[in-house]
Amino acid sequence: MERKLVTFLTCLLLLTSNISGQRHWTVADGLATGEVQQITELPNGQILVNCEGVFCLSNGQSFDVVPCDQRLAYRLTQYANSYGQLWQGDSLLWLRDFYRIYLFDARRRIFISDIGTYLSDGILKHIISDAVDTPPPTAEQFHIIDSTHVLDVTVATTDRQGGLWIGTRANGIVYQPPHRIRPEIHTGDDPLIGWARGASLRSGQTMFVIQLHDGRQLRCDSLCHLAYALQDHTTISLNAKLPALNQYRYMVGACPMDGDWVAVYTQNGAFLLDTKADTLASFPYVSEIERYSSKYNCMLKDGDGRLWVGTQNGLFSLTPNPSPVGEGNCVGEGNFNYLCQRASGLANNCIRSLVMDADGHVWAGTSFGVSRITPTVVNLNADDGIPAISTMDRSAILMDDGRLVFAAGGGLAVSFRPDEQIGEEKPLPVVITRMTVNGESVIPASQSLSHKQNNLIFCFSTLNYATPSHDCYRFRLRGLENDWNLCNDGKGQGTANYKALPSGDYIFEVQASTASGEWGDVTTQAFVIRPPWWRTWWAKLIYALVVLMGLLGLTNLYLKKKRARLIAENDARVNRLFELREEARHQFAESANIDPDKITVNAEEEKLVSQMLKAIEAHIDDEQYNADLLARDVAMSRASLYKKLQTILGITPTDFIRNVRLKRAAQLLASTQLSINEIADRVGFITARNFSTQFKKMFGVLPSEYRGTENHSPSSYSL
Repeated sequence: MERKLVTFLTCLLLLTSNISGQRHWTVADGLATGEVQQITELPNGQILVNCEGVFCLSNGQSFDVVPCDQRLAYRLTQYANSYGQLWQGDSLLWLRDFYRIYLFDARRRIFISDIGTYLSDGILKHIISDAVDTPPPTAEQFHIIDSTHVLDVTVATTDRQGGLWIGTRANGIVYQPPHRIRPEIHTGDDPLIGWARGASLRSGQTMFVIQLHDGRQLRCDSLCHLAYALQDHTTISLNAKLPALNQYRYMVGACPMDGDWVAVYTQNGAFLLDTKADTLASFPYVSEIERYSSKYNCMLKDGDGRLWVGTQNGLFSLTPNPSPVGEGNCVGEGNFNYLCQRASGLANNCIRSLVMDADGHVWAGTSFGVSRITPTVVNLNADDGIPAISTMDRSAILMDDGRLVFAAGGGLAVSFRPDEQIGEEKPLPVVITRMTVNGESVIPASQSLSHKQNNLIFCFSTLNYATPSHDCYRFRLRGLENDWNLCNDGKGQGTANYKALPSGDYIFEVQASTASGEWGDVTTQAFVIRPPWWRTWWAKLIYALVVLMGLLGLTNLYLKKKRARLIAENDARVNRLFELREEARHQFAESANIDPDKITVNAEEEKLVSQMLKAIEAHIDDEQYNADLLARDVAMSRASLYKKLQTILGITPTDFIRNVRLKRAAQLLASTQLSINEIADRVGFITARNFSTQFKKMFGVLPSEYRGTENHSPSSYSL
């Protein structure tokens, strides 16, 4: 029973390899129906399919239905007997079915609704003619179709890569890639299987054997006993000398390092062995590697000095690093100083085996096929003729003829020449096959979007149907990011998803590389997300004007309040000044004493009054001393002096001189026994009669009466 099962699986794998790379698209892959009547390759490499009046467009991995309003197509007056197509220039494609004529814009990838604008009598006559009928398959195409055993073929066309698209009546599309030399599947007693399985030098109870540079061999048996095998066939056990070896449950293999060091890897860790001093050291990279797995499956040191470590969960490269230990991801112990990195982009991270090809490129056998690691990661799969098999541990070998052989379980192995599987083809241009905004598909053209339309998805592809897994994409959104994002789903299509983008100008950039690592041309898609109205330039201008008007209003209000406050303060000062003036004038009028401080309101006036009093006092007995002389003595014009005295006391300089004389006379009357005539003479009056008259006008009594009263007190007249 087991033999029959193995035979069945072998036959299944052989069948898979025979039709390697063939792809099949049905309704499950986006086709509207399984009935395919037309297949047309567009200038950008996309495939347009007519499923009995419903059109679908390839996106590199599956198909999308293209909206087409049948009511807007041109109806034929009589039924046609076949399908046809006609290119007008390099962008307009006329399509004809039994009943209608359609016009497809290949540049915008939409059907044109106003077909009457483009449809002339000449074009109509041509599109109806037999000259544009879909041609039957050629002899070469029939040969390929027969080899694929496809039935009910309706149409066949060859694409730019040489792949054949075969349309069927009910089963969708079968794609046969261009011819390539396919890997070989080895079964049964093929010696290559044994050679691959013996690549790790396992033999009977011996787990691994490696040759040391001094002629000795390092061997490990199934009981995890390490020993040196000498040239005289004697052995020296290491387990007794190094008890720490007993903690490793299953030693898988060993890899020579620098000098006398050997890295030994196991199912529960790795360590370093100094084969000269017979001492152990910890493997200096476990802190990085064993974050993912401590089960080591294989190791390989390539021609550039890089150490490749394959584990149950990841492939790690340890690259010699000139930087001091401890910088970046650099780790090391002793003389070992490497940069440790985990490889990305592999179809499967369970690394079973590592091997170098004749060109020094590193290959890995995984639990899901084979991958080339250097110079770029390329995953080989069924498209390349390699079934999705799980390779065996350390069972890969480079043959003398340049073939690589990977052994798998069940007595199988796959062999191939690397240069036949991975060519040096140039990268194809990337096509943005779909652009969605907030979940709705839009035409990938220059877009002006509102601030709410800020969730965008870009789907892109090189439309490489022959070897889609060989392509790698990178993309970025200028205006948001400067670094590239890598993308490779292995199925021919990439996706970039951006959510909640802020308003601004953006350019989406994407490019692809092939297995050679060469990047192709950049495909760009510009779009703008408009800001909300409250963030537009005119809104900001309005905000600025409002703020400016507000500031002007506040400034005006502030100035008004300040002006009102100043007016009020000024009025208060004026009123106070008036009060002081009234008090000063009342003091001057009522008192016989003249105090400059009390009859003035500021220091300047006080100084002027003091100067005038001093000048008058100096000439008080001179009846000729008048206003002109007073103005001279205080260094002022008569007019200026007149204005000043009017402001201070409301009197003229002549009145001021007379009042000072009379007040001085009152003081003399009160403080001396001089006669009235003597006093009149002393204060500058010519006659006593005039003196008495003027005195009574000021004090209300005659001089003789004033002396006799007791309501005044003598006072000194101080200048």
